[in-house]
Amino acid sequence: MPDIQMRLAKQEDKETVTNVFREAGLDTDAALANGTTYWVMERDGQPVGAIGLEHGDGVSLLRGAAVMPSARGAGLGRRLVMSAVEYAQGRGDRAIYMFSKGNDWGTFGFTQVPLAVVMGEIPDAPQIQAYRARGDRPGGSTWMRDLSK
Repeated sequence: MPDIQMRLAKQEDKETVTNVFREAGLDTDAALANGTTYWVMERDGQPVGAIGLEHGDGVSLLRGAAVMPSARGAGLGRRLVMSAVEYAQGRGDRAIYMFSKGNDWGTFGFTQVPLAVVMGEIPDAPQIQAYRARGDRPGGSTWMRDLSK
């Protein structure tokens, strides 16, 4: 059975995180920026996944839940997401927000919300700042998981 480990990403892991995100077709702007927490998932010492949280005032923005194509189908994505949710709960966040380009995040306890809610709740998140700097908006849908319950 493969050895799966998750660890906090350090600044020197930026290339690893961006490679995993790129393989999954995700945006890599502002990965590992100040005010964020990222994790790398490794299988037998090799990176197979990454996820991040961009922190605001009592809320976080989930960033890039990604699993390499060769490692998909083993529940690793769920493990990444639930670890980030637990971390946000532990830091006292009342909600986690995210952008998605097509997945249904209801099975993770998320509900769809208007884009304006996310932009208003966490305006200084690096990912939102990157969109604004490009004069762009995130595509797809926006989601929230209420952590106050």
